[in-house]
Amino acid sequence: MKKIIVLILCLFALQIPASCAEKFAFSDIGFHKKLNVAPETQIKQIFKNYEKYCNNQDLERFLNLHDDSYLSSDGYNKDRLKDLAIESWKEFPDVKYSIKILSVAVNLDNATVITREKLSGTTNTPVEFVKGSGYIDSDSTSIYYLKRFSNDWKIVSDFVINEKTSMRYGIAKYVPMYLDAPAIVAPEEDYTAILKINAPKSYISLISIANEPITYPFQHSAEVFRTLKPSGIQERILTSNCGKNNENAIASVGIAKADIKNNDINVNIVGIAFLSSRVNVIKNKHANSTLHEIKSKVSGEKI
Repeated sequence: MKKIIVLILCLFALQIPASCAEKFAFSDIGFHKKLNVAPETQIKQIFKNYEKYCNNQDLERFLNLHDDSYLSSDGYNKDRLKDLAIESWKEFPDVKYSIKILSVAVNLDNATVITREKLSGTTNTPVEFVKGSGYIDSDSTSIYYLKRFSNDWKIVSDFVINEKTSMRYGIAKYVPMYLDAPAIVAPEEDYTAILKINAPKSYISLISIANEPITYPFQHSAEVFRTLKPSGIQERILTSNCGKNNENAIASVGIAKADIKNNDINVNIVGIAFLSSRVNVIKNKHANSTLHEIKSKVSGEKI
C-alpha cells in the first residue's frame, strides 16, 4: 500500500494591501473550509486511526481513510487495495501493525507524510517439508500523499521507499538471515542482491535468489537452488524489468540437516524462509525528487 507522485508546483507572488492583511487569514482556506483544528493534528490522528483499523481489521473504516481517486505507485486503486487487505488479513489473522510518523509537511490543501511501519504475525498456510505455522515480519519506510476535501483529509497516493519482509518456518525462524538490494534502480539495470545467512555448521543452506515484479495477481519466478557458500554470503546479479512495474528481490532458503547412516546420506528440510527486499524501478532515478525529500527530512533517522 505504497506509492509515488511527482509534483510540479507553480508559485505566484501576490501583493496584499496592508489594509487587507487583517481580513486575510489561513483560518479560512478555500470555500467552506474552516481550519478549526491544526492540519498536522488532523493528519496525525488519521495515522493513529490507520494503525488501529489495521490491527482491528476494520475494512470499511480503513478504506474510508483513502479517497476514491487513490492510486498507489504500484498501480493499485482503491478496489485493489480492498482485495489486498482482505487477502492479507485472511492469510495472517493475528498480524499486528505499528506506524511511526517521521515527518509531516502541509501546504494548504496538500500534505506529505513520511512513516516507518512494522508488522509481525503468524501464518497457518502450510509449506512442503516443514510442519507448523510460519512467522512473518516486515519493516518499511513510506511516503503518503494526502489531500483536503472540505474539512476532511484523505490519502490519495503512497510510495514505499524501502521494504524488507521475511516469512519463516521451522528452524529458519531462529537462523539470522538478511537480504539486501538497492531501493531504486533504472529500468533494465543490473543490480546485486546479497543474501547473508549465519546458520550452524551442522546444517546445509539451500538458496535461490531471483526478482519478481510487484503485480496482482502475483507472478512467481522459477527457482534454482544452490548450496550456500562457506562464507555465508551469496550474491546474484539481477536485471530490473523494463520499468512497467516495481519489483522485489526474492530469496528462498531451505535449511537442511544431513542424516548419515550406513554410508547413506539423507537430507531432511527442517526450515524454510522467504525474504524480499523492495526495488523501485524508476526511469530517472538520479533526478527523483523523492530521494532529495527523504535526505532532507529524515536525516539522522535510522531506517
